[in-house]
Amino acid sequence: MKARATCRKSSSSARWRSRPPHTGRPAHANIVGMSINPEPVLSWSALPPAARLQLLGNSFLRVRDGCTVMPLLGLAGSAWLHVLGLWPLSITLWWVASLSLVGIAWGAWALWQRDMRQMAAGSGEPAALLTTWLRRVQPLAALYGALLMSLAACAGPEAPFELRVVLVCGGTLVMAARADHQSAALVVYLHFFFASLAVGLLSLPYVFPQHWLYLLPLYLLFGVFLRNARISHQFFLSNIDLSERFRAAKSEAEQALSVKNQFLATASHDLRQPVHAVGLLAESVALRNRDPALVGTLQDLRQGVQSLQWMCNALLDLSRIEAGAVQARLQPVELAPLLHEVATLLGESARARGLALRLRAPPAGTRVQADPMLLRQCVVNLVHNALRYTQHGGVLLAVRPRSGHWQVEVWDTGPGVAAEEHERIFSPFTQSGAATRAADDAGYGLGLAVVARCAELMEAPLGLASRLGRGSRFWLRLRSAAADEAPRAAALALAPQGSLQGRCLVVEDDPQAAAGWRQLLQDWGVEARCAADGAEAQHLLAQGFAPQVILCDERLRSGQSGFALLQSLEELCPDAALAMVSGEWDSPALRQAEAEGYLVLRKPVAPELLHTLLRQWLTEMPGKLSKR
Repeated sequence: MKARATCRKSSSSARWRSRPPHTGRPAHANIVGMSINPEPVLSWSALPPAARLQLLGNSFLRVRDGCTVMPLLGLAGSAWLHVLGLWPLSITLWWVASLSLVGIAWGAWALWQRDMRQMAAGSGEPAALLTTWLRRVQPLAALYGALLMSLAACAGPEAPFELRVVLVCGGTLVMAARADHQSAALVVYLHFFFASLAVGLLSLPYVFPQHWLYLLPLYLLFGVFLRNARISHQFFLSNIDLSERFRAAKSEAEQALSVKNQFLATASHDLRQPVHAVGLLAESVALRNRDPALVGTLQDLRQGVQSLQWMCNALLDLSRIEAGAVQARLQPVELAPLLHEVATLLGESARARGLALRLRAPPAGTRVQADPMLLRQCVVNLVHNALRYTQHGGVLLAVRPRSGHWQVEVWDTGPGVAAEEHERIFSPFTQSGAATRAADDAGYGLGLAVVARCAELMEAPLGLASRLGRGSRFWLRLRSAAADEAPRAAALALAPQGSLQGRCLVVEDDPQAAAGWRQLLQDWGVEARCAADGAEAQHLLAQGFAPQVILCDERLRSGQSGFALLQSLEELCPDAALAMVSGEWDSPALRQAEAEGYLVLRKPVAPELLHTLLRQWLTEMPGKLSKR
């Protein structure tokens, strides 16, 4: 049965090879009478012009190199003739022609490179350049072949027989070698081959007047060179085919990844919103519970919500970084308060796992050059990763000076990471085999990937030292901030939770998130009011509600700018403490808010951090409260 060939297409151009359709039969079913279906033949003429230009450039390079090396072949023969006192005029002419051809080849190569640069810049058409350069390279290859095989004829029949044989054999060896290296563009090699063959055959009676009849049949063996050239040409075409298929597959994969990252980056706020609401509601339910039988269940619920928050944050943060939506803004950051905040934030998680989380803070006033948000993300992810995979013992968060830098280190007593996994442990969706077996909740291997991307944005070296069964040490090296650089405001120190008193206005347009805010704040003893937009917020103020704290979401469904609304509410409530709340990582409004001294909280907001923030603001002395 004769199979019809189907034409496959890539994303950039029509696929230029024919393939038999897949029939679903086993391979041996295609064998009929001991004959096997031949491999499909690739076609030069069906290649895209750009691919043919690439192959032509390969052949042109070989022609140029061959022209350059050819005088070396004539050098030995000419020296031989000179020693014998023989120097025919034809040898002088051969040398002039040979050296001239070297200059022409290199001059043409310079023009080729110029045209290729122009084409890469978009000012040249591959099809037009292909036509032009085929007309130039083919005659150059023919001249190269003719001069190569004319050296024996230039030496003449008076030259020693051995010298004539050496010159002919030398040219023949070059023809054989060119069959493999010069056949990327077969049309170029054919001009070289037939020019060499014609000169060799025509000069044979003159070079060997007494033996040419015996040598003539040997020239029939030159057909082997031609066959090898065709096989080599198919090899070059196969490489181009594989390259085109790889490029198309890579382009499709990159496009899919870009679409995914762009979607997650754009939908970051909407995806964080329900996770934020669930976290607030779970904390509120745990506070309201009075049934001892539900304590363990609610604790599992809180840990499950926390794991969901970590996973959601890691996925969205990684996608935003890979989509290029996050830019590092390096500034002096005071290290000790930031580490104290992380240790307090994750202390409850450590205690729930029966682990000890210890902090060895640097001296007071130690500052590093970093992006505060990215640095906090790195440290939080490293500590959380250590807690997740450590079953017994504890985790140490420490800082050490290292040659003008400060090295933040996270030690654990977990299962460790095998040496062969060190290189890929920071890749997305990659986990240590030992850690995966040890942890009940191994996650998806995103936390360390986020750390690696954040460290790369801050140009901070990141490393790992580990021993299986003994634990791991992850480290991040940060440049010390100059003494005359102003430090960033100290990070907020978390405190144990307890009852609060005060009034808080929350501008939140998502009903679930608003319910979570209202319920949790009331459970803490805070009188809370929620507004969906600026009009409702101003209506609450007009009714006499005087908030001490105002929390405003950055993206409102009404289209109103959350930051602009927060500024307008500040004018109406000048003594209130203000903070932005956002599911975005980085946006012009958030950058402006932070630059003007407003605190920005990222969703999902940790209840411990929120409680400490409200405790600080609501217990300050009456009067003007700071924005931070």
